Amino acid sequence: MLPKGFLLGYLRRALSRDIHSVTERMVGNAYVSAVQLSDGPALLTLELSAEVIRAKISRGAGAEAHALVIGLLGQDEDAAAFSRLAKRLGLARLVAGRTELRISRTPSVFDGVLWSIIGQQINFTFACLLKRRLIERAGTSLVDGLYAPPTPAQVAALEPSDLLPLQFSRQKADYVIQTARLIASGKLDLEALRTRSATRAARTLLEVRGLGPWSVNYLMMRSLGFPDCVPLGDTGVTSGLQSLLKLDVRPDVDATRRLMAVFSPYRSLATAHLWQFNQPLPT
Repeated sequence: MLPKGFLLGYLRRALSRDIHSVTERMVGNAYVSAVQLSDGPALLTLELSAEVIRAKISRGAGAEAHALVIGLLGQDEDAAAFSRLAKRLGLARLVAGRTELRISRTPSVFDGVLWSIIGQQINFTFACLLKRRLIERAGTSLVDGLYAPPTPAQVAALEPSDLLPLQFSRQKADYVIQTARLIASGKLDLEALRTRSATRAARTLLEVRGLGPWSVNYLMMRSLGFPDCVPLGDTGVTSGLQSLLKLDVRPDVDATRRLMAVFSPYRSLATAHLWQFNQPLPT
């Protein structure tokens, strides 16, 4: 069951934002995604409506699939508490029309790692295309053209030379593969990060080559579910702050850190609202 006022249009937008995806498909209110569970790939199907989401998994543990769906819906986030905070701060404009906005998290933490590395210094459309090529190269083909995303072990088995023909830069190919090898070998335990403090999780991730402050905060927010993160330097955040606060210039990193402090302990949701602040309403 969904909370009153759940923003189905924003969820639909989040689940269909990758136009090049071969892991998921949205047709009307029917969503199908090929996912990796702990014991192998499976197909997750969601029937979307304003009151209830009906989910079906083709195989595997129901409890694991349920946790995945909760993350996709952002149902464990306190959207109402953040909206109350924004209004107390005199910033009701930030949440107007979307008080129930939630962060749709990535299907797995490794999926977020791939996004955060692949998406660096390129536009979103090209990042989607590179990710599709990686999935087709290393993932598992299922049905109807859908692929289960690759596991860390499948990516770790590649060499940078395998990704260069796919238009990966040598540096980006090296970052993706070396990070996958850390995870596959157990030297980097992504799931264990969920149980650590935000400070310890960030420190661990910052030690990984290819993950800078923006990538780490994006990963903690969109994949690990930490509620109080800001991807400093993000243009969507700075342009949103400039519009919201009617600033003459977009804030730099130090100013962004200072301006976002008032939203603690809900800076992740504040980030999500700022991303949507200048965007058209979803259909």
